[in-house]
Amino acid sequence: MINKLRQHFGRKCTSIYVNRDLPGFINIPLKQMKYCEAVVQSFKVPLQLNSGNLNCPGARRIMGFEKNDKQLAKEISENNHIPLGFIKTALQETPSLNGVININLGWTENHENDLHPDLFILYFHCHMITELMHKLAKMGTKPSILPYFFQSVCGNIFANSYLNDVVSISFGCPESRKSGGIGKNEIVIGLPFRIAVELLNFYE
Repeated sequence: MINKLRQHFGRKCTSIYVNRDLPGFINIPLKQMKYCEAVVQSFKVPLQLNSGNLNCPGARRIMGFEKNDKQLAKEISENNHIPLGFIKTALQETPSLNGVININLGWTENHENDLHPDLFILYFHCHMITELMHKLAKMGTKPSILPYFFQSVCGNIFANSYLNDVVSISFGCPESRKSGGIGKNEIVIGLPFRIAVELLNFYE
């Protein structure tokens, strides 16, 4: 499945498994990482995130590892010079998980034969988005675009697609543009496995 997605949409595509015991080698980074940083690394190397190596406060909130919305909202507001009330509302409206033990990213086609991923995350070239939207419309599928500029890859994409079983689109945030390797002409797509299977039928 992931090989077919890469054939159609490019190499910047990764599979995501939540709380799964996967066979084979598992690279658990010792260094602290942001979620978006792990995503871009997983395009080449499979790895696992957990509470011990995920260090971005926004992503830790999304994964349910810790929740201090008051402090987080204050930091985001001050760092970006945006009204605190706006940030508080955005945090409330951005999906978040509970009970996450680990998140495995970047497992290969061989693993998919035994265990389907929960979703895929793709860095998508802007010139391809019109065709994608057209294919989704043929499927009767409306993508979800959350109107916030932060917690982009972890919240607007990963959590939204995983929890709500929807195609999610995000334009990235300053942090994911810097640390997550999103290119100048790229946006981010979250694609649940079920929808990916159906979507590929419209490209073949």
